[in-house]
Amino acid sequence: MRNLSLMLAVTAGLASTAMLASVPAAHGWVEGQWGSAARLDAPRAGLAVAVLDGRLYAAGGSGVTTPRVEFDSYDAEIDRWFPETPLPRGLERFGMAAADGRIYVAGGYAQGGLVQGEAWSGDVLSGRQSVREQAVAPSARMWSWSPEGGVWQSEAAMPAAKADFDLVTLDDRLYAIGGQRDDNQIFVFDPQTRNWETLESPVGVTRSAAATIVFDGRIYVIGGFAGGEPLSRVDVFDPQSASWSAATALPDARGGLAVAHDSERIHVFGGRGTDNTTLDLHASWAPGEGRWRTDTSLPSPRTNAAAAALQGALYVIGGGSGGGFFSPFTAIDNTDIFRDEAS
Repeated sequence: MRNLSLMLAVTAGLASTAMLASVPAAHGWVEGQWGSAARLDAPRAGLAVAVLDGRLYAAGGSGVTTPRVEFDSYDAEIDRWFPETPLPRGLERFGMAAADGRIYVAGGYAQGGLVQGEAWSGDVLSGRQSVREQAVAPSARMWSWSPEGGVWQSEAAMPAAKADFDLVTLDDRLYAIGGQRDDNQIFVFDPQTRNWETLESPVGVTRSAAATIVFDGRIYVIGGFAGGEPLSRVDVFDPQSASWSAATALPDARGGLAVAHDSERIHVFGGRGTDNTTLDLHASWAPGEGRWRTDTSLPSPRTNAAAAALQGALYVIGGGSGGGFFSPFTAIDNTDIFRDEAS
């Protein structure tokens, strides 16, 4: 199906675009500045992205009534998104990562709420719930997908439900870090044995809406919310010593931010700060630096976006100007791209 779509795209007049050295140049993109790439099929906040075999994948996100099931791949050579096999369930604010030639999705707020065998002991689902909020609940389920088969395969569920967390890959293992409550537990999945184990973490690491990324062999947990308040803290996990330490704090407290890295620096984008203000801030940092560098602001303020690096550029995808209940009503379909001219 993908090959057929590609042939149609070329015959429709995109052959010249496909021959360009990089898609950003076709959109007025200049090194060190923001430019735009092909838009998503629909506005989405609370989505997740991953890179596998040179393609960028985007999945899920918030919908007006229930989370979304879309799963799409992006081809940078022709600047186009292609639909892939939809997610088994609509998901938002979930974890997604690539490992061992497959893409894994886990947890998140799931369409239809909890299913048999799942449990949730957090306090987020209480009191003032909208009709939409009553239709979703944090999940523990996980699936995996490969480009070869194109079919979602059920995997072992996480030890407990998580939402508003991140899934990252380090040393061929998946780390599920964060969530709506600080339970001091990190779940680690081995794709070879298809089993989970639980690691204890310091107080405050497993917070909600943090930006988590693997860089230079370590896991960084950046910003996030605790007790409804944004944080500037940055925690670092070293797998060699199995220890946590603190790194340079963000220049401002925020949660719901997106994160990606180039060859030298970690970049964070947007999020929500104090007074629930949605931000267009873009900052970057390299290990050993005593402060974060302020970089070119996002084209527009946003929160609950997703970010990834692909072919030397940083992509910030989707998001919205409002978080939580307002996510589906303020979501955007933008794909914005940036390259750090100083790196």
